[in-house]
Amino acid sequence: MLDSRINYINNKTLTEPKFLNSYKSEINHIFSDLLSKHKSESYYNPLAEYLLNEKNSPKRIRSALFLEIISGLGKSYSNYIKLACSLEYLHEFSLIHDDIQDKDEIRRGNLSLWKKFGTEKSILFGNITKIISDNIATNYNDINSKVKKEIIKCFNLVCINMIEGQYLDIKFEKNKNIKLNEYLYMISRKTGALMSMSFYLPLILNESSKEEINRLKNIGDQFGLLFQISDDMLGIWGDPKSTGKSNLSDFENNKKTYPLLLANEQFSKKDKKIFKELIYDKKNVKYFDLLNLLDAYNIKNIIKYDCSKYISNSKNLISKSNLNNQTKNNLNELFDYVIERVK
Repeated sequence: MLDSRINYINNKTLTEPKFLNSYKSEINHIFSDLLSKHKSESYYNPLAEYLLNEKNSPKRIRSALFLEIISGLGKSYSNYIKLACSLEYLHEFSLIHDDIQDKDEIRRGNLSLWKKFGTEKSILFGNITKIISDNIATNYNDINSKVKKEIIKCFNLVCINMIEGQYLDIKFEKNKNIKLNEYLYMISRKTGALMSMSFYLPLILNESSKEEINRLKNIGDQFGLLFQISDDMLGIWGDPKSTGKSNLSDFENNKKTYPLLLANEQFSKKDKKIFKELIYDKKNVKYFDLLNLLDAYNIKNIIKYDCSKYISNSKNLISKSNLNNQTKNNLNELFDYVIERVK
C-alpha cells in the first residue's frame, strides 16, 4: 500500500541563500594563512592542494552559519573568523578519514587524498588538520577563561560524537536490519554534531542563557539531520557533475541512507525482495533499476514531506530566538533551501 504522504508536492525553485557566500572569501583567506603557519616540506604541498582547491572550493556552510549567527547577536563577525576556520579544519579532518574508511575515491570532483597519496599518508594528513583545528580553539585568547574552557569542551565532545557516528556508519554496513531511528541517531552524531555546534557556539561566546543556547542547539540538530538527508537524496537523484560523487557510491558501499531505509519500510514483500537482490548483487548493480523502484513508491516526495515537519518546527524556534531579523530571515531561507539544493 502506497504511503499517503506521496501527495505532498513542493514545486519551489530555490537558489542558494546569498549569506552563505558572503563570508566565504574571508574564511578562505584566513583558512589559507592558518595552514601556512604549519608549513612543512613533508606534507604542506599535497595537503594545500587538497584543502585550498579553488576550482572545487568547499561550501564553508558551517563557518558561514557560525559567523552569521555571531552577526545576528550584534557582534562583529571579523573577530571570530579564526574560530570559524577551526570548525572547517575539524570538518576536513572528518572528511579525510571518512573517505579512507568508506573507500570513497572522489571528493569534490577530484581524487580523494587516500586514493592519490595512499592510506597511510592520508591518515597523517587528517591528523594534521585535526591538530590545526585544536590549536586554533585552544589558543583563542579574545575571550575570558571560563568561556574558553567551554569552547574547548564543545570541540572535544563534538569530535567524540563524530567518531561515534562514523563507527556506527561502518558497523551498519554489515547489518541488513537497521531501523530509521537508529540511522537518525547515527547521522545526529556523524554529521549533525558539528553542524549543530555552528548554531550554538556563538551563543556560548555571547554568554547567553541556557534556554537560548538550547534553542539554537535544537535548531542546529534539526538542520544537521536535514542536511544529511539532503545529501542522501543527492547521492541517488543528484547530478554527479554537481555533487562530485557517483550515484552508485552509496549502493556499492552498502551505505544505509534515509531513502533506502524508508523505501524498505514502504515496499511490498515482492518489491522488498527485488530491492535486496539489486542492492546485494555487487557485480550487477544497475542504477536505473534501483531508481525506478524507488520512484514507483515516490520515495523522494515522501522524504520531502517528512522533512517539511523539521523545517516548520525549526522556523518556529528561529522566530523565538534573540537573533536580529536579518539573521532570522537568512536562517529561514536556508531551511527552505536545504532539501531543494543540488550540490
